[in-house]
Amino acid sequence: MSDYKEIIRQPETMNWFKAAMGIKITRDCLLEFVKEINQACYDDIRKEIKHQHGVPESIVCNQCVTPNVLPCDPANICCRRKRGKCAFHEIHMPRNCPNKLCNEICKQIVIQHRFRWKQNSLSFQGPTWINTDASKWCSEPWHIFKCFVSKDGYKDANQAECTDFNGIMNIIYNCEYFKTYLQDDLTKQENVCTKARDVGREVRHAPAMSMNSQDTDKAIDTLEALLQSLTHVNHQVTAKTAVDKLKQLKSGTLAITTEDVATTFELLKENLSAKIKETLEKEKDKLVNEMVDAFNEKLSKVLETIQRKEDDVLKTVDGKRDDVLETIDGKKYDVLETIDGKRDDVLETIDGKINDVLETIYDGKRDDVLETIRRQKHEVLNNKDNATMNRTLIEIQTWLIEHYRERCVVPVSMLDPGIDVPLERIYVPPSIHELKRGRKDRHGGGEMDTTSRAEPDVSCYRELLHRDGNPVNTIYIQGNPGCGKTTFSTKLVLDWCKAHSKNGASTLETLTGTATTTGKTSNPTYFSDLDTLRDYTFLFFVSLRDYSGTMCNVSQMVEDAIKSNKLPWDDSVWEHKCIVLTDAADEWYHPEIAFPLPRDSACNCHTSPSMPQYLQRNNISNIITARPWKLANLIMSDTLTRLFEISGVTNYTTLAENVITVLAEKDGISKNDQQCKCIDFIEIIKAQSLGNLITVPAVCVQLVHQFYVGRLVEGSLCSVYMNMLDMHIAKGLQKLQIENFDTEEMCVNEIKQIIGTESTEYLRDNWSLVHSASALAFKTLTDTSKESSLVFAENTITNHMTKTKLDYLLQTGIITKKKSLALSSRKNVPYMFLHKTIQEFLASLYIAMNQSDIENILSTIQSMYCDYKSILDIGQLFIFTCGMCAPAAERISKHITDVITCDLESKISISDRDTSIFFFPTIAALNIIVDGFIEGLANKQSCLQLTISHIYFCTTFKEMNEKYQYALNTLIDMNISNIISILVHSCTEESPHRLQEIISQSRETLSYLWHVNTGQLDLQGLKLKYLCSGYTDISNLDCTFMRACDITFLSRLSEDHILQSMSVTGKNIRSLHLAGATSTGLCAALANLTSLHSLTLFSTGLAVSQLSHLPESIRKVVYRRIRVSAQDVKSMVEWSKSRDACVCCELSNCYISDNETDICHWMKQQDGIYITQCKFEQEYGCRGKIFISWSTILSK
Repeated sequence: MSDYKEIIRQPETMNWFKAAMGIKITRDCLLEFVKEINQACYDDIRKEIKHQHGVPESIVCNQCVTPNVLPCDPANICCRRKRGKCAFHEIHMPRNCPNKLCNEICKQIVIQHRFRWKQNSLSFQGPTWINTDASKWCSEPWHIFKCFVSKDGYKDANQAECTDFNGIMNIIYNCEYFKTYLQDDLTKQENVCTKARDVGREVRHAPAMSMNSQDTDKAIDTLEALLQSLTHVNHQVTAKTAVDKLKQLKSGTLAITTEDVATTFELLKENLSAKIKETLEKEKDKLVNEMVDAFNEKLSKVLETIQRKEDDVLKTVDGKRDDVLETIDGKKYDVLETIDGKRDDVLETIDGKINDVLETIYDGKRDDVLETIRRQKHEVLNNKDNATMNRTLIEIQTWLIEHYRERCVVPVSMLDPGIDVPLERIYVPPSIHELKRGRKDRHGGGEMDTTSRAEPDVSCYRELLHRDGNPVNTIYIQGNPGCGKTTFSTKLVLDWCKAHSKNGASTLETLTGTATTTGKTSNPTYFSDLDTLRDYTFLFFVSLRDYSGTMCNVSQMVEDAIKSNKLPWDDSVWEHKCIVLTDAADEWYHPEIAFPLPRDSACNCHTSPSMPQYLQRNNISNIITARPWKLANLIMSDTLTRLFEISGVTNYTTLAENVITVLAEKDGISKNDQQCKCIDFIEIIKAQSLGNLITVPAVCVQLVHQFYVGRLVEGSLCSVYMNMLDMHIAKGLQKLQIENFDTEEMCVNEIKQIIGTESTEYLRDNWSLVHSASALAFKTLTDTSKESSLVFAENTITNHMTKTKLDYLLQTGIITKKKSLALSSRKNVPYMFLHKTIQEFLASLYIAMNQSDIENILSTIQSMYCDYKSILDIGQLFIFTCGMCAPAAERISKHITDVITCDLESKISISDRDTSIFFFPTIAALNIIVDGFIEGLANKQSCLQLTISHIYFCTTFKEMNEKYQYALNTLIDMNISNIISILVHSCTEESPHRLQEIISQSRETLSYLWHVNTGQLDLQGLKLKYLCSGYTDISNLDCTFMRACDITFLSRLSEDHILQSMSVTGKNIRSLHLAGATSTGLCAALANLTSLHSLTLFSTGLAVSQLSHLPESIRKVVYRRIRVSAQDVKSMVEWSKSRDACVCCELSNCYISDNETDICHWMKQQDGIYITQCKFEQEYGCRGKIFISWSTILSK
């Protein structure tokens, strides 16, 4: 067998292998790209089905197989009849999908196929139906893309990693969805895809593994052209890297590793010559090393040639350099005189002359040699460019500072926008703390661990912007309405301006020294580190509200705003340290995406993400503020992002004092009287039990103002806002010197029922104006054109009221046109409500005033807020409605619960991920309903019957305030027989009895149970679909309906009980996670889980021994924190290769002894697997940890 060395060292064989390596490099690059587009295509198909047929995207189906949804037609290749019968439909006959979904997906697949029968829109010809399984379209979208490859060799390729280059190219070419992702026109008979596909065929079918050098170079050029044609922004960097590798491969300067060679041989195993194939099977390592040596020898020769010619090259350059530079220097003044009009021509001429002079220089080294000459040439020509660029950057920074300072004044209160003062006069530092996984987050933004927060509040900008001394790319700041997110953003902007001013060394003490009446200042250590902000050359403050529904790229928003103000723009801005501060992310929605996407579309998202696109660079810090619901289900990186919560200000008394001071100074009140008023205000707050309202800064300011003018009323949040509206109207009447706005008569009884008559006379006397404002608020909040929901043009307003009423509302301040501090490209200042909470309150008032039309109103709400991404945005509207209209609130609570239930059902039914994260929206929804119930009670809605089906509590209810605890308990009692999901963590003495009571009462409905450290529970009679049980004891479990299960460190008795139940009744379980398993019954249980798709084993000694017991359905096996030997890993690899389907395996953070550290090297030598990760880490000097993941490659 020694002659195989002669074969692989032949030039023709080396050429062939270079082309094969090019195919491997290209496939590796395209793999992630195609996987991402696969998901995007599925998402757009679902959108189109929802648009055409009203099937929500949350609905999924796994009940239909392919013959069910494909009509039996002899024209279909798979429907060939034998003896009058169709073998394809022999078992499963065509039918309509019970969810009205799969038949429509089938039609959309046909629409996407390039070679469908276009003359017959009813035909299903084109896709390779025999390849796919319709029952997996919703859970594994790759089965959709399998319709675009041939049946030969791809029927069992159930993942992208299992698909070779030819299959990937067929998908890209045959699926028309890709046409928007490539520059080339794929409708041409010959295009980048067909050419690349031909390259694959030429390499696979090359006689005797040989190619001439011209064909090899042409093949690599074709692959380069394919990658350069990619337009998807997320993959352009990866494509450029791959192109660079191809160029090095072509020139012979690419370093080839044994892994590269082994993988290339494996991918083309079936196309090797007999001798090489035999060697690969019997002496793989020798063959691989021989090929690497052959390439390295060639690389050495290339480098030797370059080195030999270097002296000649340098001599040539030195000889010509002085002449060239002298010529350039002699002409530079002529060049500078004509540079504005002739610059491009001049540069081209100079470049051409230099190239002529040095045309004999060795091509591969020319760029390096010419660097010195070109640098000196550009020193002459770029002097003017550099000056222009610097002026541009300085001009942008100067304009930003002027723009921000011009708009830095803020109204002391929404009640009197006319009292504008510098922000520092009333500013009190915020209370900001970081949320981490494992921390309790009442809004659902963290994991279900209830460890109390140990760190103090963040007190400086460096703590906010840095982690371990390094800048953080993305920083989320969440907070409830009115908690101070926008105020903090404004203060950050002004401090940046101060940091870049001549006297920027001053600290916060100079800003707040006159803020209080007592002579005390706010704590000067809070956010006073201006030096931190001075490091950032630019700060761009963008209100995402202004770009809702119109733009999705934040950097484009910034550029658009700068240019719209007639300023020059230079992309080098983004090379400097920048803070990009975006406010109100919860008020931003992605623009509607056309289907299919137009070729000239500026949006590269192809799906509708919940957040806009941000630049991900080390020198840019993105700060994003939002309400908690917006971030509740957002997946965040542990290393690249931080999540903070702003919960008001550090001292509410100081805030009250500051507001009273500003109001009193206007009226000329003495400092002694100011102090007395402050003391009186705090005493009234305590006496009237308004402590829960004063914790919200925006409401606190309103309470102070209402107190100051003698209008403070006892009661609820609704009463505060009702009083606020009344005072706004009074202020508008005072401005215009008139008695009232209204000339229309309205039902007085209706008004009395909603607002009372004691302290709201201006509302009562101007009811039609309020009615018009309420109609506008409701119609805009529920407008399907989301970009008009918060910021709107005048014609939107006049659709709901006269121009006269609009002018009146502008006078009251309820609607405003005031310019924002944030950057915006809007030439006409838009209209908006003074604050989003005012808009939400008026919308709730509209609901209460129009109960005769309640069916249409609720229908509008339900159609607008129909999925978990939007339903949580209804929170504040719902809370206000609870205080004013109990019947509507009750039905809205039912709708919120139904949407969350549907979302939970759909996610758990199709996912193999950590299912606990899917409960985050349920926690956020529960908090909204509980807060609504509290508001209803405060507003004397004593008969309020709200619906909750998803509950969450931790440790004991003692951690909650008394009002929340009472409200939650009352709601549970109201709904105790209809609970669908329970999340509970760490019960103590009294709470296990409460939990058992809830479980017992909800046996018919309870489907999802997540409980940790809850003592002993009896689950008899439950029909659970999902169970997570940790550190507890359970009994009487029935797994008949279960689809996902997570068992964590149970007692041996409970573990045995659960596994025994699974063994008998667990045939529907798809996902199983076991931590600390010790039971010997695990083997028998796994063998009987015939639908098991994903298995995760954590910290158990029973891992490797279970492989032989896994069912045929298994597709993913994960080990975490498990001690393994090298032989264990090898056994796992061999097991995965023995499966008839593609299987993914992962060993994460697993322990392996020191003498087994060569396992990664061994893995890379294996055939039949595609390795996605393989690394080894030493720990504590005595043992190592491995991180390995791979998927099997099915032989074609």
